[in-house]
Amino acid sequence: MGIDRTDYGNRLREANKEQLLLNIVAMRYGDAPLFLEVSSVISQYSREANVGVDLTLAPPSGSSDGGVAGGVVIRETPTVTYTPLSGDRFARSLLSPLPPASLLSMMESGWSAEILFPLAVRSVNGLRNGSRDPLFAEVGDGEFPLVVAALARLQRSRGLVLNIERHEANNFHAHGQIGENLSPQDQKDIAFLVRALKLPDDRMETFELVFAAAKSDPDQLAIRTRSMFEIFSELAQGVDAPVLEKGGTPLDPGAATEHVAPLLRVRSGAAPPSDAHAAVRFRGRWFWIDGDDAASKRTFLVAQILLSLADTSGAAAGPLVTVPVN
Repeated sequence: MGIDRTDYGNRLREANKEQLLLNIVAMRYGDAPLFLEVSSVISQYSREANVGVDLTLAPPSGSSDGGVAGGVVIRETPTVTYTPLSGDRFARSLLSPLPPASLLSMMESGWSAEILFPLAVRSVNGLRNGSRDPLFAEVGDGEFPLVVAALARLQRSRGLVLNIERHEANNFHAHGQIGENLSPQDQKDIAFLVRALKLPDDRMETFELVFAAAKSDPDQLAIRTRSMFEIFSELAQGVDAPVLEKGGTPLDPGAATEHVAPLLRVRSGAAPPSDAHAAVRFRGRWFWIDGDDAASKRTFLVAQILLSLADTSGAAAGPLVTVPVN
């Protein structure tokens, strides 16, 4: 059973990576995403054994006295059941903005704003995050990356502490608190955030985090999140996209935000390298994430986690693995 669990776990992990990468590449070429979830894995084992003995009495000179033969045959017939992500679960998982509690919980547990905000946040108190995707093309505010960097430094120094109070159902209350014994850099970062985010300087010890395009109270920090569809579309802009169809035209790179660096770099070619982090074949060409591209691997990991957190329906459980042995 230990070998089964390891083998199936490794294959499911690789399959999930390949499926996500394939959807990102397909969206770069204008295809809709399609996710098939593994709902069950049934592995049927059968074992057959046989033994034979061949003896010769009073054998002639130079002949064998007899022989013994045996054999064991083990057969494995796995059956995998897939469930397509569609209907209400598709809308909840891919088209709705990310659950705010999930994003803040990741920050509360130590995930840096420098990792989460460029990928999952559209705006903070009206400061817009840039987008390269033609569907959601938006020129970002120049101070947005500076705000993200300041928040990340305050996270690391504990100059800013997030607290999430969870209530029944999906209700929660979130607020940030400025720490004590601030360093000169902390004080500089807080002063910058007060100015850039238009926060009240005289009441900056505690502020409320809300999920909206704009704040309705001076003491609020309004955060607007992206949907997973937006996130995948944004990641797709980092795909090396040669023309695959004869007579085709180059894909639109998102001219409005060409200055924005891609969040994920996906290479393409006739064959992937042996150390690729993930590789898929699409329309006769290979696409992959380099095994030594730490930034892209980290972004890809966060996208996988966010996709799991985006499904709040509770309709699907994890894969059920059944391994009967005969």
